[in-house]
Amino acid sequence: MTETLERVPRVTRLRLLGPRIAPWLNRRSATVVLCFFWALFVLYPNPALAVRSIPNAYDPVIDPAAVQHWADELPDDPAFIEQQVEKVYVPYAVPWETHGVPWYFPTTAEVVKEGRGDCQARMLVFASILEAKGIPYTIRASFDHIWVEYENKVPNRIEQPQIAVMDNGSLQIPERWDWRESWRIEREYFWDEAPLGRKLLLFGGLFGILIRRQLVRGARSLRLRVRRPAPSATPAEGVGD
Repeated sequence: MTETLERVPRVTRLRLLGPRIAPWLNRRSATVVLCFFWALFVLYPNPALAVRSIPNAYDPVIDPAAVQHWADELPDDPAFIEQQVEKVYVPYAVPWETHGVPWYFPTTAEVVKEGRGDCQARMLVFASILEAKGIPYTIRASFDHIWVEYENKVPNRIEQPQIAVMDNGSLQIPERWDWRESWRIEREYFWDEAPLGRKLLLFGGLFGILIRRQLVRGARSLRLRVRRPAPSATPAEGVGD
């Protein structure tokens, strides 16, 4: 068969193989689609949260009015303001804890109402307070973190210009990147904090999709066995003679 195909022109060969490949591709495509929608359903029972996050992340809205009451009572010291934001106004919490989803980019008003959040939430509140006070700042982001840069800010392990991939809205190539540290941060953020029930539901559903054909075959076989009539008993010869 292989030698025969090698002698056939390429176009004709594809036409001959097409009917054999098409069912396999259709099954694989259906599996991918089912897995995608199952994961989306488990991770985002309310899809509106994912939809709202996209424009919020693309163009974060700094809202001085939402934090004006905090700005009025704080001194014009960015370092002290940052400390208050992290320790008092926005204690750290991942989206699994605040919204029941793996990732959500809120608005400033939502963070003020919730009273806790992740680095995105802290960035919004901190930048909004600085905006309300007229203090210059820059928003920077790495692969795993987003923060507010201001004059005389002391760099730390995850807030350094050298690891930034975004500087005030402009993308750039970072000077260095520790992929092991990124893996640790992302695992803790997305996976470690996920509820156990959601993890089991996600992988249980994906496993069921992958073996769905075997499950259907097993169910059909069982149904045929149940419906199949039992053989009638044949009376023994010579009884009663």
